[in-house]
Amino acid sequence: MYKLLIQSISSLLKNKYSKGNRLHLRSVLGALKQAAPLFLSDSSNIEPQQISFRNIKPEDQIPKILEEFIDDFERSLAVNSSAKNYSLFSITTLKIIKTLDEGNKRGLVAMHVIDRLEKMFLKYPFKHTKQATWDPLGTIFAVIEMILESEKNLGIAYKFEKTILDQFAQFMQRYYLKFDDSIGKILDDISEMPKSRLTVILGQDYRTILEKIFQHGIAALPQEVKIKKAKELLGKIINQKEDSEVLKLYNVLKLAYADKDIRFEIGSFARSINKTQKRFTNTILDEISHP
Repeated sequence: MYKLLIQSISSLLKNKYSKGNRLHLRSVLGALKQAAPLFLSDSSNIEPQQISFRNIKPEDQIPKILEEFIDDFERSLAVNSSAKNYSLFSITTLKIIKTLDEGNKRGLVAMHVIDRLEKMFLKYPFKHTKQATWDPLGTIFAVIEMILESEKNLGIAYKFEKTILDQFAQFMQRYYLKFDDSIGKILDDISEMPKSRLTVILGQDYRTILEKIFQHGIAALPQEVKIKKAKELLGKIINQKEDSEVLKLYNVLKLAYADKDIRFEIGSFARSINKTQKRFTNTILDEISHP
């Protein structure tokens, strides 16, 4: 079916129905060709038939192509629901979304893709090894970008579905337990990972959404693990000399401290620590001491 989709777009580009839309369609075709590894084992028994664009308005052509691509990918998940495949799929759909003109349609398409992904995660959770980093990050990166597209173009704040948060929980936990400035490390890794030539800015809006995903992940840890890690962070804040580094640790600790299950114990621990010579660190201690 994927090959047929490629053929359908190629045929569309050669006829009058692509007039005024050819530049965007060529970009979509290029993105889809890069997604070919998703369909190496395509053995569909469906009778091949090219898509007719005769009665499809130019502004609906790319959403129609995207829907066909999503359907093809979802059928492939029964065979391979790897994090690598999800990553390639998510980044490809993001590239296609960004070919649409800004406005309501672009926002609605982005929201629709997130909704389809949520249903896929529910039926086919992606699998990744403990060593895998870029593949899960690719999906997280694309999902956050799609959320930003929907919010910007629809003017409505996105409300997370638990399925999406649960899908990324273990991956977020790995960062939290391994790195003290875990949010900073995630953002650095996303900046460095291949993004199929997408140019994006990981600004404050991006970080805010990432923190929501991250916070859900660490909240799902066992209570004793959450308490131990939060105490470690607080101890490192006390011993850190540079305020800029203290702030990085504090930004992570705040997300953990928001968890009511551990707030009282961490507050008690903070009250047991002597005041330091640094005003910023003392301010943090005062804040954490009053759960």
